[in-house]
Amino acid sequence: MILVVDDMEEVRELTAAQLGAFGYGPIVKAGSAEEALALLEAERTDGAESPVELVLMDIMLPGLDGISAICLIKENPRLADIPVITISTLEDEETLNDAFIAGALDYLVKPVSAVALRARVQSALRLRTEARRRRAREGELAEMVADRRHRRPARHGDEVGPGWPGLSQYVQLLAQRARHRHPGPVLLAAIDDYGRLEELDGADPAAELTRRIIELAAALPGRIGDILIMAGDGRLAILFDSDDMRTAQETAHRLTDLVGRARIPHPRSNAGPHISLSIGLGQGVDAGAQASRALDMARAEGGARIVDGTRMRAGEETP
Repeated sequence: MILVVDDMEEVRELTAAQLGAFGYGPIVKAGSAEEALALLEAERTDGAESPVELVLMDIMLPGLDGISAICLIKENPRLADIPVITISTLEDEETLNDAFIAGALDYLVKPVSAVALRARVQSALRLRTEARRRRAREGELAEMVADRRHRRPARHGDEVGPGWPGLSQYVQLLAQRARHRHPGPVLLAAIDDYGRLEELDGADPAAELTRRIIELAAALPGRIGDILIMAGDGRLAILFDSDDMRTAQETAHRLTDLVGRARIPHPRSNAGPHISLSIGLGQGVDAGAQASRALDMARAEGGARIVDGTRMRAGEETP
């Protein structure tokens, strides 16, 4: 279920119609933040989670504004995991910064193109699904590692897995960097055709590929303050402490080259017999969103490529 919040009825109806045409549904609509919070039952902080999977929130609303509404959603433990995409005619950095600090995942600028809407919604829903799957998988991995540690002594460097920062830490760090206006770039990489491998061969072979790629990434030269993260479902992220975008670009090329030279077999890849990576780069207050959109573009263009999200204009899907 997707919740569309906008005070203009024609915008609500058009957005709902576009989402329906893309195959998403059901769609519920609200003309104000107060109405949206009532639909989400925001007064409840426990119990069953909301059936709403995604919120499209206008910023300029009568009464309570969209950013304040996002804060209330994210402060509620029952609703905090619902991704929120802001939609507004405003595009200034301060407004976007406030939205990301409040907890928005991404943004769209009015008038919203159908292509941009579909891409953002698809990305947000995929992230929510991945977060759920990762939480379940982390529980399984924790039990497995605990069992292994019980059966044999742990060794230094043993098992790349639960010890690495995960998806929840990635989201938290992005919010923290936005709050402090951290200028460092973000690199988001994904194993091409990872989903096919996981679907056809199971979670264990897929997790083994991720482990090997993380090990390769960890061997790259880095600087104090850079953070390497397992972002879930065949993805890794690097949060750079320096504000030098060239460093992120060089790291992206080194990583793809290193993975290519490793020639790790990938039995389910459409691109070739070995693992390849798609990489998106971002920088600024919305670095994470930029990197995610750039990664989506790299995948859409066939994978095994690097896309710099800082060269993509807001609201467009081409660099």
